[in-house]
Amino acid sequence: MSALEGTVIRAMAAADSSLRLGQNVGLAIVSGEGEANYTLHGEEVRILSPRACGRKRVEFASGRAAAHFALKQIGFENPPPVLRGQKGEPIWPDGIVGSITHCYPWTVAVAVKRSNRVAIGVDLETMEGIQGTDISDLVCGEAELDWVRGGNLQERLTMIFSAKEAVYKAFYPLCRRYMDFKEVELTWFPGQYRFQGKFLAPFGPKLPRGHACAVHCRSHAELVFSCLIHAVPVKRAFVKRRNLDSFVPLKPITRTPWHP
Repeated sequence: MSALEGTVIRAMAAADSSLRLGQNVGLAIVSGEGEANYTLHGEEVRILSPRACGRKRVEFASGRAAAHFALKQIGFENPPPVLRGQKGEPIWPDGIVGSITHCYPWTVAVAVKRSNRVAIGVDLETMEGIQGTDISDLVCGEAELDWVRGGNLQERLTMIFSAKEAVYKAFYPLCRRYMDFKEVELTWFPGQYRFQGKFLAPFGPKLPRGHACAVHCRSHAELVFSCLIHAVPVKRAFVKRRNLDSFVPLKPITRTPWHP
């Protein structure tokens, strides 16, 4: 097991202890340098613009390779194409939720066999990518700024940025609306290696202002990995005086997310 793989597994295990690799969750970590020539499905090839640069093509190919490897771990002998939604989100097979993150040369993909009951978002960043550009005022609220400036600024800012990216990836498929960095406030719990997130704005009827979520965050060398696994609110079905979870996904509202 590589050090990066161990970091990812520890963060995911902390986020949800019921996850079992090879049973209900598939995890793949690949290098873009090693998967640049990975054979994609025809439908996946057509997603990329003919004008896409070489780096973008390598990144996309490695992302789909990782997604296919993750799906194979949970029973897909011949994984179907993982297409892309209007705002760039991966479209997983029925009964699967997942997330993909790129940080060249690494790509991480997670696929969870849990249908619409779980939202998941993962993100991998490098501290070097934050260096030289102060995005703290863009990404952080006042309390977060105090925390970032109270320690290793580069590391803490990377952690905040990565965690908020994971929040976006997890909840955008549910709310389909613009999510500003400052609409989520994060508080760090060092003994648990996680942020406690609080929504400062409503993201839908079942994701109101004040809704809480946990984002687990681990570092290795110059890399920061964040993982959010969150139970999805469900509608209630009433059958002869009994309440049953119907697991009907929330009706999304169409808005523009904060990233393409």
